[in-house]
Amino acid sequence: MDDTEDGWVAVRQFGRRSDAEQHALVLAAAGIDCRLAARETTVTLQVARTEAARARRELNAYAFENRPRRSSPPMRPLADGLDGVLVYFGVLLLLYGAPRRNTFSLDWWSAGVAQAGAIVSGEWWRTLTALGLHADLEHLASNLVFGGLLGLCLTQLLGPGLTWLAVLLAGGAGNLLNALLHPAAHAAIGASTAVFAALGILSALTWRHRAGIWQHGVRRWLPLGAGIMLLAFLGFGGERTDIGAHLAGFATGVAAGTVLASFGHLIPQDTRAQQLYATLGIALLTVAWALALATHG
Repeated sequence: MDDTEDGWVAVRQFGRRSDAEQHALVLAAAGIDCRLAARETTVTLQVARTEAARARRELNAYAFENRPRRSSPPMRPLADGLDGVLVYFGVLLLLYGAPRRNTFSLDWWSAGVAQAGAIVSGEWWRTLTALGLHADLEHLASNLVFGGLLGLCLTQLLGPGLTWLAVLLAGGAGNLLNALLHPAAHAAIGASTAVFAALGILSALTWRHRAGIWQHGVRRWLPLGAGIMLLAFLGFGGERTDIGAHLAGFATGVAAGTVLASFGHLIPQDTRAQQLYATLGIALLTVAWALALATHG
């Protein structure tokens, strides 16, 4: 931009006067004196030479705040998640009863528990099989209730198939991370890791989608903060609580949710795709249990 003879310098050039006036208001709000100079086809926004650097910073900040953003995904009806929740309930109830009845005369407990040493040695399937084993009815009921509620919420954002596939993978990753952080003898069971992974996914998705509205300040961090508070409230109590597994599940869930928030628009989410994701999730869990029972059953 050229300087004028009276000490003013042009900091922006616009094709429409209305755009120039809008940016002039931005500078006025920042306490910077400015003026408009009309030419044949453009309008320039001018400030005193001594204020030019600050004016450009203010205008750049305004442009950044108002840059085009990808819109949040439409919310699906809550009822769309009921089938997925019922399948989740059915799987956990089935895997609660099978070890207690010695179904097929197999040792489901030793085959499926997330033993750190075995996982690190290559028995990856334990990261998934352990999600279906529960020590008592109270543990099971807690995971049924909270897992079902979180699943319903996530389904509104991701769809049923993608939701439960993401929760399964993030829960398995949480068990893997927990195994890497503990000695070989450490063992863990329960869907809690997947439940807290679901909480992490939901927290990250909400945080990223609200970032466009709350670009700066404490409010942008409220969704993640709420997730951490719920983790602290639900995840640190009880003598059988595996705090490491809960933290690991939440961490892997946040990572998965961040990826889904950033690249989810590139992932097909139509009805056929949702069916495919659901099938993949069921197949993966079935293969994990088949390997577990064939190896240690």
